[in-house]
Amino acid sequence: MAPLQVYYSGLLFTSGSSLIRGGYFKNIPWVTMEPKVADVWGPLIQTLEGHAFYVNSAVFSPDGKLVASASTDGMVRLWDVSTGKQCGVLDGHTSSVNSAVFSPDGKLVASASLDKTIRLWDTSTGK
Repeated sequence: MAPLQVYYSGLLFTSGSSLIRGGYFKNIPWVTMEPKVADVWGPLIQTLEGHAFYVNSAVFSPDGKLVASASTDGMVRLWDVSTGKQCGVLDGHTSSVNSAVFSPDGKLVASASLDKTIRLWDTSTGK
């Protein structure tokens, strides 16, 4: 019903040095208070946080929907790429996990640890 208002509302959240913001922001004088935004946006898309210690490796699932991260905290964590939220913790190693890899169909994760084991995990159940 009001596409220009929607587009102008989006300008509030663009970076301070954006060419589009510089060219069009003056056209929305009814905005009396604007949110704080960075002057320059970097290339970073997301930061996935949750491990207690160093992350040794990270790998995408074959379909690109999940990331598995292996850590010195002894765990493998699964992350939803679209939301950045943790969607699984694969806990069972007794030492640092050096790497993790998805099976070609994405249904399993294999993890290799300093506890001298390789564990296979079901990505849907975490077992």
